[in-house]
Amino acid sequence: MSLLKKVVLAGFISTAMLATAPSVMAKPAGKQANQTQEGVAIALDDTVAAAEETLAALKAGVDMETGLALFKKTKETSKTIESATVYVLRARAQGTLSKARSAFKKGDNEEAIKLMTAALEEFEGVKSAYFNFSGDK
Repeated sequence: MSLLKKVVLAGFISTAMLATAPSVMAKPAGKQANQTQEGVAIALDDTVAAAEETLAALKAGVDMETGLALFKKTKETSKTIESATVYVLRARAQGTLSKARSAFKKGDNEEAIKLMTAALEEFEGVKSAYFNFSGDK
């Protein structure tokens, strides 16, 4: 009887693992497997545009809720850049963006503008590094 219980329990666990494996192995939302060069170029352009929009809003004195939404949009857009050649540069730019968001959240608008300017320059550097590597544009 004990062996039968163990076999049934093992079968149940195996079935449960097989049922959940596809959902666990699915790629995260927003990620693109095997992104084309055109897709990367579009993602780079969108990210730079979102960073410019965020910087312009900070300089205009945006309210907290709208500012945080713009920071989130910029971060989410930057995550769509799927290129191993610029991964490290993208991560650095995202780190600077995070510092700018933190300064904005603390109410230090001058520091947020300074850091967002640096983040925009870094995202533009990511874009130019990608195109210099790939030979496009």
